[in-house]
Amino acid sequence: MIAFRPAQVLAAVFLLALTVVWWLAGDRLILINDEGIYLDHAARIAQGEVLYRDLFGITGPGAFWLLAIVFKVAGISLAAAHVVLAVEIAILATVIYFVTRQLSDAVSAGVAAAIFLAFNVSDAAMMTNNHRWDADTYAILGIVAIWRGRGVLGGFLLALSVWTTPIFALTAVTAAGAALIIRQSAWRVVAGGAAGFAAGLIALLVTGSFPGFIENLLWAKDNYSEANTMGYGAVIGGYPALFDGASGALEYFIRGLIVVGMTLPVWLPPLCGVLILRNRDRNLIYFAVCGLSMIAGVSPRFDVGHLVFAVPLFYPIAASFLQRARWTVLPIGAIAGLFLFSAIVQRSATEQIDTPIGRVRTDPGSAEMVRWLTSNVQPGERLFVYPYPPIAYFLTRAQNVSRFCVLQPGLFTLADEQQAAADIRNKPPSKIIYMDIAKSEYLRIWPASDPNRLELRFLHQFVTANYAPTAQFRNLHVYMPIVRANNSPQ
Repeated sequence: MIAFRPAQVLAAVFLLALTVVWWLAGDRLILINDEGIYLDHAARIAQGEVLYRDLFGITGPGAFWLLAIVFKVAGISLAAAHVVLAVEIAILATVIYFVTRQLSDAVSAGVAAAIFLAFNVSDAAMMTNNHRWDADTYAILGIVAIWRGRGVLGGFLLALSVWTTPIFALTAVTAAGAALIIRQSAWRVVAGGAAGFAAGLIALLVTGSFPGFIENLLWAKDNYSEANTMGYGAVIGGYPALFDGASGALEYFIRGLIVVGMTLPVWLPPLCGVLILRNRDRNLIYFAVCGLSMIAGVSPRFDVGHLVFAVPLFYPIAASFLQRARWTVLPIGAIAGLFLFSAIVQRSATEQIDTPIGRVRTDPGSAEMVRWLTSNVQPGERLFVYPYPPIAYFLTRAQNVSRFCVLQPGLFTLADEQQAAADIRNKPPSKIIYMDIAKSEYLRIWPASDPNRLELRFLHQFVTANYAPTAQFRNLHVYMPIVRANNSPQ
């Protein structure tokens, strides 16, 4: 029997996970989510614009800069962006395998990595670029580095997570303190964190981004939480909506099983808490404390979709107990298989389309919109899109005339609307695309929104006064300039 070295096993886990994610998501385009924010801004940074000065960035610079570097090296395409995504998910799966293997055995490690990978790839909307996957990768690598006695490296990586998602400062501070639980030096972590903080600060100063970064942090403090608050374990639309249309005991039972699987990020941390109380191992306590800080780091939106990013450290904790209940491996493996099967079914239902960002794969309903957008907007054409979808800029390779790529009602302010209107005056677009979204839909996705702020009144009045509707596809409306004597918006 061939005996594989630990490094070879880890390399195999990484390559397998990378292959799975790339096959499922490498060319997968999801139209309606936040990925377009990062893709549009990163492409503009790669072409010379400056984050926070020329562009509004709602999070830290890390995610934007990483993608911009990739675009600079590999060219601007969806595939280039998804290389980053695939590598990050593969790293997380490998780290989960490694930690579990150290805490338990190879079988338990394989189960933990498989569940993590299968659960996340089963939801195509999760397999998209965003600051959360970036910050998770840095933070978890940092936490594990501290655990393995490399405190300086761990602190540096945690600082990178903070520069990507500033609220991860909670995790950085927690991990430094929790180092004492496993008898590691907190001062080494602080030293590494200081180096990472300094590196990010220098990058902001050199690029001229620092003043705008501070302004955007203050904007987020004043505006972000109010509309984005959701309770722990919430689902968009509420749990009853998950059973809409069900009839008969069997269908309710099947839907119930699906909900249990879908809400794994909700019940996994409490389960790990119970297991730790029964076996107070300092290593498990360390990972649980750091994991709880990552849950705090998704504040104020604690819904299932955001908890996904908060719970990777709980997979090894739970899996470390599988040795004592080996019978659970079979049903857990079956669940992982169902998740993976769901992802394969979703992929089989997609179709490929040639676009300005390369050949992409998307579902049939989205494919119609992709064709419509790419046939109505040409690469390099001046464009303004509001309030969504930000992916329209990246997909068409049009030129965004504004510092904003998204303007969510209830979140962005009147001053932001006025700034967008000023951007349009200064650099008139040849087309404006307005997505008409019902108030009820905003309240379904962002239930804490102020119902009285769900219209971009100033901006919409400005657009309709200076641009005339010319075409429509579903809820997307195209506006083109009204010809005036001076041939420009008033």
